[in-house]
Amino acid sequence: MATRTRVRSRIGEWIRRYLPCEIAGTAAEFGAAALVYGATGSLAAAAVAATVGASAGYYATAFLTALRWTYRDHCHRTRRDRVVVSVLLALRSVAIEFGPAELIDSIAVRPLAFYVGPMLFGNVAAGWIFGKLVSDVAFYGCAVFSYERFTALIAQRLPAEKGTGHEPAPTVSAA
Repeated sequence: MATRTRVRSRIGEWIRRYLPCEIAGTAAEFGAAALVYGATGSLAAAAVAATVGASAGYYATAFLTALRWTYRDHCHRTRRDRVVVSVLLALRSVAIEFGPAELIDSIAVRPLAFYVGPMLFGNVAAGWIFGKLVSDVAFYGCAVFSYERFTALIAQRLPAEKGTGHEPAPTVSAA
């Protein structure tokens, strides 16, 4: 029973961590693909646009979240040092957590899935949904592995301490 509770807790943590990024990435992904496909009629160009859009939306959200968490954690520093350290830690966090997943996803899986999907289904929208699902399975398999393996190097939000009345403090190793 404890194992089941632990697994549910981990899945809930991943959902809270990745859902805002996924929403932003998906909106940018399908928006970019639709705009380019409408303008060019090219599935190849739409696949590239989908990949770029997904990355832009996803990583903008991931970076801003990590920046917010690391910035809060360095309130003891001068403003300039706080900004510089927070930006560097947020960049490190995003690179460690998502770097390997992004390489696999953007170079191979997502463009291929978005290109082949419509041909398999005979329908652009259905093919793109298929492409997204296939891509996300590969991406999150890698991202969750990195998150679990390198937790000490990744910005994260910690639960609030009881009785303090303060917001949760993030944690990220500065070394």
